[in-house]
Amino acid sequence: MSSSEQEFLLSASSDYQSTATTTKDEENDEEDNGAPKVVRPSSNRRLHNATTTTIEYVDHFSLQAPSDAIRFRGTAVRVFANGTQQFQMVQQQQKQQQQQEQQQPPQQPHSNDKATPRTTLKAKITSDGSAGLSMIRGLYTLVAILMLGFLLIFAIQVLLFLFVSLVMQGGLSSKQSLNWFHLLGTILSAPIFVHGLSSVLTMATEFVIDTWQGHDFFRSVLLRISSVVIDWTSFWFFLGIPLVVLLYQLLWTGAEHWWVPTALTWFGCILVSFGTFCIVVTYFEIWGALEMLSHHPDFQEQFTIRHDLGRLLKRAIYLRQLYTYSGVRHKTFYIEGAQTLFSPNRSYGEPRDGGGSSSSRSSGRGLADDEFVQESMSWYTHLTLRGASNQRLFQRYDIPKRQFHVEDALDRTVYVTDSTWNLEKLFCQRSSARSVLVVNGSSRVTPGQLGSSLACAVLGQVVRILLVTGFVKWAANLNGLVTVVVIVLCTFVQRAAFYKIYVLWDAYRDTRRRQLQRAAQRQQRQQGQGQREEQEEEREEQQEREEREEDQGVSEVIFQITETHRLTRPTDNAVWILFGLEVVFLFVFPLWMLFDVGNKPIAILFAIFGLFSSLRHYFNVPVVLSELGSLDLLDGEFIRTRRPTSTSSTAAVAEEDEASRQQDMALQDWREKNRLSKIVAHISQGARRDAWVAVIGTLLLMFLFLFLSAFSSGSNNGSASTPDNLLPDFRYLPQEGTFQYPTCAMTTEFAIPGGSNGTALADYAYLASIAYVAPESMPDMLNAWFGPNKATDRVDFVTKYRASDPAQQKSAVHYKLIQFADNPDFAVVTIRGTSNGWDMISDAQLWSAAYLAQMVRALLPMGEVWNPILEELVAMIGILQTSSLREVAFYVQTSEFVKYLKSQKAFATLRVTGHSLGGGLAMITGAQTHTPAIGLSGPNAIISRQTLFPPVTVEELNKYTFNIIPDRDPVPQIDDPAKNVQHISCLAAANNFVDCHTSLRSLCDIQYTCGSLHRPTLCECAMLYGYPEPDPTGNRTFAEACGHLKKK
Repeated sequence: MSSSEQEFLLSASSDYQSTATTTKDEENDEEDNGAPKVVRPSSNRRLHNATTTTIEYVDHFSLQAPSDAIRFRGTAVRVFANGTQQFQMVQQQQKQQQQQEQQQPPQQPHSNDKATPRTTLKAKITSDGSAGLSMIRGLYTLVAILMLGFLLIFAIQVLLFLFVSLVMQGGLSSKQSLNWFHLLGTILSAPIFVHGLSSVLTMATEFVIDTWQGHDFFRSVLLRISSVVIDWTSFWFFLGIPLVVLLYQLLWTGAEHWWVPTALTWFGCILVSFGTFCIVVTYFEIWGALEMLSHHPDFQEQFTIRHDLGRLLKRAIYLRQLYTYSGVRHKTFYIEGAQTLFSPNRSYGEPRDGGGSSSSRSSGRGLADDEFVQESMSWYTHLTLRGASNQRLFQRYDIPKRQFHVEDALDRTVYVTDSTWNLEKLFCQRSSARSVLVVNGSSRVTPGQLGSSLACAVLGQVVRILLVTGFVKWAANLNGLVTVVVIVLCTFVQRAAFYKIYVLWDAYRDTRRRQLQRAAQRQQRQQGQGQREEQEEEREEQQEREEREEDQGVSEVIFQITETHRLTRPTDNAVWILFGLEVVFLFVFPLWMLFDVGNKPIAILFAIFGLFSSLRHYFNVPVVLSELGSLDLLDGEFIRTRRPTSTSSTAAVAEEDEASRQQDMALQDWREKNRLSKIVAHISQGARRDAWVAVIGTLLLMFLFLFLSAFSSGSNNGSASTPDNLLPDFRYLPQEGTFQYPTCAMTTEFAIPGGSNGTALADYAYLASIAYVAPESMPDMLNAWFGPNKATDRVDFVTKYRASDPAQQKSAVHYKLIQFADNPDFAVVTIRGTSNGWDMISDAQLWSAAYLAQMVRALLPMGEVWNPILEELVAMIGILQTSSLREVAFYVQTSEFVKYLKSQKAFATLRVTGHSLGGGLAMITGAQTHTPAIGLSGPNAIISRQTLFPPVTVEELNKYTFNIIPDRDPVPQIDDPAKNVQHISCLAAANNFVDCHTSLRSLCDIQYTCGSLHRPTLCECAMLYGYPEPDPTGNRTFAEACGHLKKK
């Protein structure tokens, strides 16, 4: 046995013989040839004693696969597979006489009694995994994770384009009329999108995990298809077809960029596999719900698909509505003791004999600690209780009806013993987990272990509160009082977790108190033994032995269970009225409005998600399980035709055929329960699904808030500003003895008229920053920087152009045209950056997919290898855009304006600049119109370039764009940059990295490093941004010049 195997003795007390053991001849044959014999078990196997005891093996449906019984060289082995690990139970027989001979001295005579066989069960864990297998599965999984990442990007883009369409056609603009029906239809489409997208992402998560585990889940779902077929099909889709494409590219075509078609083929194959996975899982999920429902106690007769399917579907919808709209009460019991629940269908709160007296309650002593019983009802339940008075919409149950929890129906209980204990388990435990803490008995958790878990749980909650408070204080620079308020609020939110820790501690203390009391009673009886008669002593000793055996053999446990009971339910008429309202207002009306808006791709997607979500919502396995409470009714009669009874001529053959048929049917029933339990646990409900619902719901609310805020705030022409902070009589000298930025002196063709090569970089940064200034303030701002009447804001030119184009009139993009007196043929188009909700919409529309693609790439090991296809994948997501969605793309308006200027030949030399969003738009405009563009802190366009209309090439971005990127500025990190960039410093504090995005801070760094030459400096450089004070060239001191500005 290898050192990695773990063994322990399970049983060595009785003389058992397995029904799976072979005859003597068979054993001899096996010993001769050494070949193991594998027996596929039915749903159970028995080990029985010749006299009284029988042990029956039963495979629970939660196992990864049915166990295998193997007979090899006189040893029976039962194998339980779990991925690459095997749990083996080895049954070995050894004659009792042989064991005694080993223990007796050699001179002692042996007994001639017949030897009694002794059976031991030895458990061990082995693994058949390897480094090569892990490497191949890891390769598969990486591509699956890439697919999951782009599905998430797709989901976010769906929500974004849903609301972008609402902007254009729904009227959320100060320049357009508001269509309330379009707005309402779009908002009502949200539930189906949240349900559908979260379901797809949940399945994608399980698909990734199943890929790493060797497709075990998919095999259990497709139980009628051979595992050979499934594995070979998976191999071809996950590796074979991409490998064929790779070899074709290398050996046949000799393509230079062979990786691009190979990677795209690989991604496409994984996507097809995932689509098949979704269809199969959804089909069996719905079919399993209908099968269980066909065995509902309300229906005594067997359903047939042809005649009763309609009635069955109606019943499924009815149960779904009861589950959704009934008023329920949640009652949480904290159980401590050694007894079990006397009936699986009875409540922990009910007395054992069904009575209500205190004496009857005492019969259930040890089940529930009445000190810790929590009961809660939502406001909706209180409302239905009031509405049940007239019984028009709701009816009240005479006796509350139990609604079972899925965890109980799946029989998922985890025991925490001294061997399975872990320090962090209590803190990280799922709220719905059924964990049983063993506190008394041979495997009890030690006081040190439990105390450590409680301390870790308390410490974890405290650390969580302090971390949240610390990050909030770090980001918002809170004062002491506000910090205390945040701590109190966080503690209030986590109060339930602290209460649970206290309850567990109290329950454990009570259990230990009872143990100490029993020990004290035994000690008192031992002290009084000399004063009692011999018969009474024997009786008390027997009682003491029984108590010890009870303490050691029966484990006392602590666990928490929450029961749900329906107090009210909607009436039959209300059920179908609510169903009709759901169909009309959550599907028909939103679908109509989406098509009416003109958002055809989103409308078609909504129709698909609507069908998909409706089927999974109304024919829902957890809903049926909450009604039935068990998978025991899943016997396959609804979906499988039983094989006919054998008509063999002899009774022995007929009996053997019947036994084989029963074993085969039992195995099929186990597989169906196993399949449905996995679908329920991994897909229908659980932590993964809840997490994705929370993510998608949060994103949807964020987009909704963004668009509503854009509508409420509207758009403006900029803010008023004065040049008081510009200092013409101060200067920064170029930093000597250090390397300056290579672009401090730009080439001559980029120099602003009246300036020089040395001021060009600062000039474009200044022009980008004043794009936010209102038109009426522009003359003063231009005169203060360039000199009196040296530069002019051509508002008249821009206004006349926008008036001639309806699309320009509706657009919220703002740009200015600056003309210079020293060279009237030289002009600069400066585009305003993010200033309001409309600008944020444009940011999200243009760069959200590229930014998310970068995140996926960063999370993947060796993610850079996918660079050649990132732009292709982002472009595929861009098909969600329609012509109406392009109307809010700001770059379309800016590019059209520059094209107009060039077509009119109004200026011989034209440049484009902008900050933030304006910088990104400037670079896109420059690449599309072949006009040099200088961006300041602008997002890039390498990954997103194919989503543009028209697309731009990498060569165009490298040739016509230039981006100034401050350190730690998050915005220019979006998308991959082209070749021409200039990184500059940022002196902002580490917890204020957002301030690195400030345009004036960047201008200060450029002037401080390159020198201001004959351009004015800014008060903000020294007063707000941490740079040294500039040198005066006049009679004013810096304090006199900037005294009006409060120092930071």
